[in-house]
Amino acid sequence: MRVALCHEWCTTVGGSEKVARAIAEAWDVRDVFTFTARAEVAEGCFGDRRVATTRLGRHRVAAEHWRWFLPVMAAAWRRLDLSAYDVVLTSSHACVNAVRPRPDARLISYCHTPMRYAWDWRAELGRTPLPLRPAWPLVAAQLRRADRRRSRRVELFVANSHFVAGRIAAAYGAPAAVVHPPVDTHRFTPAERPGGDHLLLAGRLVAYKRPEVAVEAATRAGRRLVVAGSGPLLPRLRARAGPTVRFEPDPDDARLLELYRHASALVLCGVEDFGIVPVEAQACGVPVVAFDAGGVRETVVDGRTGILYRDPGPDGLLAALARADATSWEPATIRAHAERFAPERFRSAFEHLRAVVGALAPDEPIWPALRAAPHPDVHLPPATPVPRTRTTTRGGRHAARAATVRRARGPDEGPGSRRSGPSASGSGASSSW
Repeated sequence: MRVALCHEWCTTVGGSEKVARAIAEAWDVRDVFTFTARAEVAEGCFGDRRVATTRLGRHRVAAEHWRWFLPVMAAAWRRLDLSAYDVVLTSSHACVNAVRPRPDARLISYCHTPMRYAWDWRAELGRTPLPLRPAWPLVAAQLRRADRRRSRRVELFVANSHFVAGRIAAAYGAPAAVVHPPVDTHRFTPAERPGGDHLLLAGRLVAYKRPEVAVEAATRAGRRLVVAGSGPLLPRLRARAGPTVRFEPDPDDARLLELYRHASALVLCGVEDFGIVPVEAQACGVPVVAFDAGGVRETVVDGRTGILYRDPGPDGLLAALARADATSWEPATIRAHAERFAPERFRSAFEHLRAVVGALAPDEPIWPALRAAPHPDVHLPPATPVPRTRTTTRGGRHAARAATVRRARGPDEGPGSRRSGPSASGSGASSSW
């Protein structure tokens, strides 16, 4: 069974890159494809695996300003020749599901979230190139239509949270299994002497994370807050911050671990799809004070490992911090909860998926096989009675078959689609298509 992994882009080491690396390890993937990549990031993520990028993506401007290329990303992915592979895995949050595996191959997508620029475009407008913003409502509508059409090629969606599984159902009308992302609980461990002297806000400083709420709350209350991370909102946040707020835009791994270990609480003010950062904090025995929405409902236990609050503004955060200050926390209990998301559990879940898919006959659907072989870390939705159709090509003859899990190919596809791409041979090399 030959397997390819297609990841959107690889320009920084974020949550999706860590998940893509874990998928590649669990499925023993040798060939990785990405729209654009920084060489040092790709090597750090994927080691000696062959990483191929698009020709467009090899330009420096693409690695630094990949958002400018959103209108052409899908076309680049469509041109990729994946005919050598029996299974194509995608790590998706934008356009990668535009790939066209051969008609009898399986397409499985680990979906971090449906494309934000299409489905949550208002929150992302600040990151959209300025000349495109007036037209973005129309662009987003076109992206939604294209994204929904591409989703019909996916045989199995795997979501990173039940929250995202709900988004997949709403956007694509498709069910999704849930496998929570891996968190490095071996590296993130409690301090020898628990106790913190600052609040911590960690991660990318982008609009949907609402970091301004934490900065305003800390400034008003005179509480020490360390902002660990960078992003487009950094200048604005610096301008609004009071003397008790300190910024560390680019902490290395050792410094980030130190900040976690010596924080009194991690604060999270936006809506996360899953949220690896709050699990890292809990692995260090640190409670999380988070807005009660999104993935934190699956990772934080209110009153036991953190505080969840409903009022999204600074007043709501300050009230939640007062609750946290009045709570006697047990670092060992918080740590034990985080271990539910250890890397071994993710690897076990994906090795299980690999075994199930590898045992299938060529025309056998995945969903019934998954239901027949349950795994504790592969969470399945209720069975749906609605069959989906998929057109497959074998031996030059066309046949349509109905099955619960096969998704219809897009109307513009066929076995004669024009493709170009690198050969499947090689290891540890970089190429382009």
